[in-house]
Amino acid sequence: MAHQITPETFERQIASGRLDAVYVLAGPDGALKASLVAKLVDTIEPDLRPFNVDKLFPPDGREEARKQFWSVLQLARTLPMMAPRRVIVVAQAEKLMPIFKAGDDEPAQPAEAPAGKKGRRAVQKSAGEAELEAFEEYLANPSPDAVIVFVAGEGLNRTLKPVKLLEKLAVVVDCDPLPGGRDAAAWVETEAAAEGVRVESAAARLLANLAGGDITRLRAEFERAVLFASGEGIITEAAVREIASAPTSQDNWAMTNAIERGATGVALRELALKLDAGEYPPMILGQIRWCVANRLPPRRVPAAAAALLRTDLAIKTSGGDPRVLLERLVVELC
Repeated sequence: MAHQITPETFERQIASGRLDAVYVLAGPDGALKASLVAKLVDTIEPDLRPFNVDKLFPPDGREEARKQFWSVLQLARTLPMMAPRRVIVVAQAEKLMPIFKAGDDEPAQPAEAPAGKKGRRAVQKSAGEAELEAFEEYLANPSPDAVIVFVAGEGLNRTLKPVKLLEKLAVVVDCDPLPGGRDAAAWVETEAAAEGVRVESAAARLLANLAGGDITRLRAEFERAVLFASGEGIITEAAVREIASAPTSQDNWAMTNAIERGATGVALRELALKLDAGEYPPMILGQIRWCVANRLPPRRVPAAAAALLRTDLAIKTSGGDPRVLLERLVVELC
């Protein structure tokens, strides 16, 4: 029987090496899920990860997704190479689950099934039935040499049979730091203590109000506040108001203009507007690169160029959340 655990319990399991075979990371906190996956992957030596760690994203198209499902099971049944286990991470798992259900345009598929002493007879299996049977069989008897992690978004349909199987037979990690409307201000204060910075009570309440119960926005606003407070050691209400005021800018160059002036709060706010509007992080980095080459005084260019190079490499190699990497770059440039 499966059970639900907290992220802290999962971290302790990772540290001890006593892991279950199948996990589901569910909940709205994408950053927390990414952090847990990274800690699990870190249990495999870097040189051995190409042979023992697989990160899969559901492809477009039901037939391609089905092929990926079978590859997940095949990988899980493959012995690890000079490592304690294989790690298979299935991102956006909610997009994989519908393959177990036939679409309106998909007819039942013929398949061979046992027919007692009279031999084998052709039976009709609905699309996805073979996958569902294989999935249930694996969950009931998983490989002891692999850990599969299904990372699910909020779009996970809990009425689907495979999701019910996961909730019954896998371990669900609840990645919702604010369940049932938990006090967001208290979350801010706890996170600030973990970061080694102080936070004014008014600042914590303001951050909570700005997020409106959205953990993704709360985490983004908090991380921006921590960056802004670097060197000061305290997050003040005034600082939060400066970096998280309501979006009003229509100037595409407002961010680079703020970087040129050294106006950290304005630059962070304008960066957030760009990211929230869906601008592609490498394009934002290109705009910052132009600013460094054409607008900064010569004395600031060497350090800025080095920071740009580090950030560019980190973004291209998935060395961190692009939002956080760009925010750190902006703070450094300012």
